[in-house]
Amino acid sequence: MVPKRLVGMLLLTLGFLGSSARAADSPMATIRSAITQVTTILEDPAYQGEQRRQERIEKVWQVVAPHFDMPELSQRVLGSHWRERTDSEKQEFVQLFTTLIEKTYSDTLTRYTSQVQFFFDQERVEGDSAQVNTRLVNPSLQKTIPMNYQLHQVGGQWKVYDVVIENVSLVRNYRTQFDRILSRSSYQDLVQDIKKKIQQLAASPSAGAEG
Repeated sequence: MVPKRLVGMLLLTLGFLGSSARAADSPMATIRSAITQVTTILEDPAYQGEQRRQERIEKVWQVVAPHFDMPELSQRVLGSHWRERTDSEKQEFVQLFTTLIEKTYSDTLTRYTSQVQFFFDQERVEGDSAQVNTRLVNPSLQKTIPMNYQLHQVGGQWKVYDVVIENVSLVRNYRTQFDRILSRSSYQDLVQDIKKKIQQLAASPSAGAEG
């Protein structure tokens, strides 16, 4: 499983795909151009402290959320099970999985420190698909973490549908977990498990940052 603290950093860097970037920008330029958008929020004294935590998270997610292709990500994490779902089930799953991602990693996301450094190493574009290779250096972890972003164009904009952190795919990680549940239970049981997890995280936000 991808350590949640690392995925929190992943979501932080995904937040760098900010709305200030132009659709015509390359994937690399899109990431670079909006770095200040999320860091400005996280470093703004007006949003510091536990009492401003929820507001800080909401501000960050306003930047992050539009740059996920959540329908594509949701389809990929369900894999072959996606085809078996009705349109209403697909819509519900996208909403649930989006909420699960947000609730799971929001606490870690707000632990950003200005000491974190990002390096943009390489961009590969093939038609409407692209990969951007980056590295994250976090002094508190005393290590360099490679993060490779998988993007494609949706409506003329580059959106992320998977990220590989230290050779572990976010999509594959969740798909493995969900496959395990579906191999022994029904799809409805999976939905209930996700809803239960969301409720637990809402009641105790810090639980999502452990591991």
